[in-house]
Amino acid sequence: MRSPDHDALTRWLAAERDDRSDEAEAVLLELFEALPQLAPPAGFAERVMERAGLKDAKTVPEGLFAHRWTRLVLAGCLLAMALSVLWLPQTLLVLAGTWSVGGLVDAGVRVLAGAGVWLAAAVRFGGWLYALGSTLSRPLATPQVAAIVGGCLLVSTLAFRFLRDLIQERSWTHVDPI
Repeated sequence: MRSPDHDALTRWLAAERDDRSDEAEAVLLELFEALPQLAPPAGFAERVMERAGLKDAKTVPEGLFAHRWTRLVLAGCLLAMALSVLWLPQTLLVLAGTWSVGGLVDAGVRVLAGAGVWLAAAVRFGGWLYALGSTLSRPLATPQVAAIVGGCLLVSTLAFRFLRDLIQERSWTHVDPI
């Protein structure tokens, strides 16, 4: 006797062969619904934990405030913040006395002047690099030097290739067979 799953498979293949797409989709859905569920049965995790001897182990992580020390640290931080509010006006008065508008303008001017000095140094260094590049590019533009550089590049490429093959060959000879 043929199983209903086998009949559904035969109907799906026949529908695909005859280009009946709607019927093929319906039969394919029927086939997928006949497949067993991938989820483990209820109580599977508990049975495994019991057999492993971890029956009392907690599988759900505790919340952030579940520990007493976390709550105590948080309460201490809130208390410190509340006490610091008492000293905030005096601290601001002391800091306001050290800063003035003239001092802030002076500091801003010094920062801008320092940035200008760094920018000038960067421009000088960039000019030196440009001069070096243009000096080196003139001889490289000639065909003779370009051929020599190309030859050196070819030799180094071939040397790299042979070295890589040699290293790869040696690494394979020292591997234990599986």
